[in-house]
Amino acid sequence: MAWELLPIASPQRATEVFQAEFDAVHKYGGIWVAVWHPFVSGRMSRADAMASLIEHMQRAGGVWFAPLEDIAAHVRKVMAAGAWSPRVDRLPYYERPISGVLAGSGVKPG
Repeated sequence: MAWELLPIASPQRATEVFQAEFDAVHKYGGIWVAVWHPFVSGRMSRADAMASLIEHMQRAGGVWFAPLEDIAAHVRKVMAAGAWSPRVDRLPYYERPISGVLAGSGVKPG
């Protein structure tokens, strides 16, 4: 796999990337979902870096840390109150095959 060829970054570099992403999302009022894979979180130095990142997030203020169960309950509540409704994408986005694309393959000929 391609990811196996990448060098292992230092915990500081990973924190720098995650913190930059969080800061931008926080600035614009978005949602940032952390996924801590074992190859990231299973090392003491990385777990320590994650703790520092979480402390940074807490200092930013206005941040909600919640398990998925609580998030799902919140979504159900705001939907029931009519305060929010999810975007629904209807697929496919087109009504007929796209000209020049081989049927069923998604590949343009030649």
